[in-house]
Amino acid sequence: MQWWLTGDVTWSAPRVLALSFIPALAIGVLAINAALAMNLQPRPGQEGMVLPGLIGTGLLFLVVQHLHFWLIEKTLHRGDG
Repeated sequence: MQWWLTGDVTWSAPRVLALSFIPALAIGVLAINAALAMNLQPRPGQEGMVLPGLIGTGLLFLVVQHLHFWLIEKTLHRGDG
């Protein structure tokens, strides 16, 4: 969804597209990171940072997906209060 400055919804994506965007983006980014990790050598002294970097990226995507669901829930229950 996109909101105007007044809080009114101005545009909404189809449900399937909206719910699958972040997981699809995460799959693409993690696949690229994994491919780079397998094919490129890390700089000296940073060899132990590859796996924590991938895990951190995955956790960040989980947090963003949770935020996305929270914003959806907040928008759907806006008038219930």
